[in-house]
Amino acid sequence: MAGFDEQLDERRNKEKKITADVNRFAIELGELERDLKEIKTEESSLKKILNAFGFDESIETFDVAPSIEILEKEEISLAASLNAIAPQRYVEISTGYRESSNRKNELEAERNAVVAFIESIEKDKRQTFLDAFDTVDKEIREIFTKMNGGNAWLELENEDDIFNAGVSYFIQFQNKPKRESTSISGGEKTLAAVVFVLALQRLKPSPFYLFDEIDAHLDAPNAESLAKIVEERSKGSQFIMVSLKDSVVEKAKLIYGVYPKNGISHVVTYKDKRLPAISNS
Repeated sequence: MAGFDEQLDERRNKEKKITADVNRFAIELGELERDLKEIKTEESSLKKILNAFGFDESIETFDVAPSIEILEKEEISLAASLNAIAPQRYVEISTGYRESSNRKNELEAERNAVVAFIESIEKDKRQTFLDAFDTVDKEIREIFTKMNGGNAWLELENEDDIFNAGVSYFIQFQNKPKRESTSISGGEKTLAAVVFVLALQRLKPSPFYLFDEIDAHLDAPNAESLAKIVEERSKGSQFIMVSLKDSVVEKAKLIYGVYPKNGISHVVTYKDKRLPAISNS
């Protein structure tokens, strides 16, 4: 658009200059014609006076006709150089320019609206992530302390770029330095994983959970702590656990025991840990 404006201004200035030249030559031509008429009138008067004194010789005069002819030709040439459709083209180009400018403004407004919408989505996405992060982090701290007496928490690796950076999970058992969850022993990893799953439950509860011997690598105190937390959480969700630990089994409301006999698996069911078996198969 900037180049187009410069060309349009240049054409306008050129047209104004030519028009000014034509007008100037027209004025000069008019003045010359007027002077010629006055000279001819004066010449006629002088001839009459000279004739009265007996002078009959022709008086030499200056012929201005060629000069007038030259000026007329130059005027015609300048007029011919003017673009007859320039005014119409000017209107068309100006109209097109205004339409293009209006369309450009509309596109800019649409672009700004899209950018604002994307920024709003990104802001909401970031806030949603941080809210979830804070919820899980808080649950991890509470559950781990309740189970083990130590500390556990989450940390963002880069708070300015949370979606491309990672999240670190730190564990600190009693009387031990803090370590990342990837650097702890097998039993400690089991405890950290169970705590993390239970923390996620608070963020997005599920109707039921199926755990297959998640307490296998836990010592007795940690297994008992896990059983207590699962019992507490079972008020809102159903937990199905496979376990060989008495401290876990005794917290269950419904127990299925499986044992082999004569090469056949048998199942015994207890509805409550205080009641005797009600069925055998």
